[in-house]
Amino acid sequence: MQVNATIIAAQQAAREARDRFQTSHLTPAAPGVVQGAAFTAALEKEGFAPLTLKQTAPASASQAPPRTAPQAGPDAAPLSRPGSWLDIKV
Repeated sequence: MQVNATIIAAQQAAREARDRFQTSHLTPAAPGVVQGAAFTAALEKEGFAPLTLKQTAPASASQAPPRTAPQAGPDAAPLSRPGSWLDIKV
C-alpha cells in the first residue's frame, strides 16, 4: 500500500511540475509584442549585427553554366554507413 501511495504522490508531483513548466515557458506573448523583437533587441544591445548578403550566382539561369549531375559511386559497406549500428523500433 505504501508503494502505491508513493507512486501516486510522484505522479501528482510530476503533473504539477509539468503544469508549472508549461505556464512559465509556453505561455503566449503579450498582444502587440513580436516574440523575436526582444531577442533581436538583446542581440543589438550586445553589439551583434546582421551580415550583409552578397549575390554570388548570376541573376538568371541563362547566364549560368549548365550543371551536370554528380557521378554516383558504389554503395559503401552496410556497416560503414552512418546509423548502421542503430536499432530503432517503434
